[in-house]
Amino acid sequence: MKSKIISVVLCLGVVLALTLVSGAPPPKVALAAGNDWGYEIQPNVTKVGFNENFTVNAVVTHYVGDSDTWQMMLRFDPALLEVTSVVRPTTLPNGQSPDPYPGEPTINNTAGWVYDGYGTPPMTPTINETFVFSTIHFRSKNATGTSPLNFTYEGSYYSTQVILVGGDYLNWTRVVNGTVMIGTPQLTVNVTPAGKGTVKANGTTLIGYPNTTNRSWDALVSLEAVNSTPGWGFVNWTGDVANPNAISTTVTMANFTQNVTANFAEQPAEISPVPTSLTFSGNVGGNMTNQTLQICNGGGYTLNWTANITGVNATLFSMSPKSGTNLTADECNLTEVAVNTTDLTEGTYHANITINSTDVAENVTVPVTLNLGVPAISASPTSLTFTTNEGENPADKTLEVCNSGTGTLDWSLADNAAWLSETPTSGSLVENDCDDVTVSVAASGMAAGDYSATITITGSPTVSVPVTLHIVSAMPSTPPVEPASLSASGLSISPQQVNPDQEVTISINVANTGGETGSYNAILYINGVVEDSQSVSVAPGMTKNVIFTVSKSDAGVYDVLIAGQSGQFEVVHTGWFGGGLGTGGIVVVVVIVIAIILALVFVLRGTRRTV
Repeated sequence: MKSKIISVVLCLGVVLALTLVSGAPPPKVALAAGNDWGYEIQPNVTKVGFNENFTVNAVVTHYVGDSDTWQMMLRFDPALLEVTSVVRPTTLPNGQSPDPYPGEPTINNTAGWVYDGYGTPPMTPTINETFVFSTIHFRSKNATGTSPLNFTYEGSYYSTQVILVGGDYLNWTRVVNGTVMIGTPQLTVNVTPAGKGTVKANGTTLIGYPNTTNRSWDALVSLEAVNSTPGWGFVNWTGDVANPNAISTTVTMANFTQNVTANFAEQPAEISPVPTSLTFSGNVGGNMTNQTLQICNGGGYTLNWTANITGVNATLFSMSPKSGTNLTADECNLTEVAVNTTDLTEGTYHANITINSTDVAENVTVPVTLNLGVPAISASPTSLTFTTNEGENPADKTLEVCNSGTGTLDWSLADNAAWLSETPTSGSLVENDCDDVTVSVAASGMAAGDYSATITITGSPTVSVPVTLHIVSAMPSTPPVEPASLSASGLSISPQQVNPDQEVTISINVANTGGETGSYNAILYINGVVEDSQSVSVAPGMTKNVIFTVSKSDAGVYDVLIAGQSGQFEVVHTGWFGGGLGTGGIVVVVVIVIAIILALVFVLRGTRRTV
């Protein structure tokens, strides 16, 4: 009886240890001799959407001792998750493959648990060695919630296959359970007081508060508070933001809901003059245009104000009105500031308009400046010259009009010639400023000659710019020179019948009808073969006779071709000696002479024998 009580107490202790918060190792409740192991779910926290596949690893760490079996049971919420498969490692730390128990792994998606166990050949694992015991493939369901992934022991249900009365479970030194969050995180942003400000999320202004939007798990959302209501300003954020006091901050979507509020408060009254300074500029002896100064409440509540002008030159300036009451946020009073330049000389004068209020902590000063100057007009270049051909307009030129003095220069110009024009013809220049004037000439209808005009620039003082126009007389155009144009004609062959080796004269005329001297290459063909060629240069409008002299010893008709023109000559025999022997005649004569000599030799030899 005593041993049964001890077993029950030990089992209760194990269950209590395994239900501790994920990530905090439970105390070692019991140790069985020879084994000391730890189990952990990785990642410890998983965040997924609806109907999404994901995996977790059951990781084992070996601390001491030997082992030849490993097993685990993992429970989950079947309303939120289901297991699709379990994958074991192909190789264990000892280099061998797992030896699974019959029918394992076992998946029960109705009850919400998965079991896996396998054995290995006897081994001594490396101390503190960690490896993946099983990879569990899950699929989330279409429901929002958080499911635990808790290691547990099911008692004698598996005792015949796995362990004896949970002995191996009691010596798990470290158990780290897991958590799965299923759903879509939502960001809710509010503004308080309502209507006194707005918020931008990732650069987009949110409409309607509280504003709720779906976000992605662990997304970093940028938030910016916007002071959109006059007189109200940002104070701080409430909620899980990175910097609650910065007008721009961030929030990380780590939970199902993230609630953030931008807090605004009404601001104290604030003196806001527009513009913040006034400057009058003009010429000595001239009149100044009054200027407008707005006194506004740039804060909240109401603003009552008064103003006075101070400084050495305060008497030169006046202001009306010099007070205002009950200005609400962004409301303004218009005042007019004037200056009296009577008897003032060239120079710069200063004063201050000081605006006071009992509704604000600090007064505001608006500096006022008066610049009085003496303008001086100058023009560059000091003269203009245009040159063009008769019937043409010359290119435009630029005349620069400048204020080389102080103060403000108001200028205008005019000319005294109908053919001259300028753009612009007037302007206003401050000190050291310039205007560019485009000067144009309409000369296309004017006769050749020289013309003059004057551009007069009125200002302080008046400046004259002389303008000269040269129109050049149009010269008659020279017709273009035609290129050389050569042709051959008039083929002549003389005589057309000759004796062997008698000369024949062949000629042809080459004419140039172009405008430039040209060169012509005349080629003589006899019976289709190049016999001779000559290159001749022929001046414009001239004709040259090209002459060839040839002779042929063989009788026959010879075809002549030059520049596409053809003719013939004939070589004929008139007898053995008529007209010359020719090559054939000489041969015959030589043969006859040799025959006579041989006959004489024979006769002389016969005479000697007779004697």
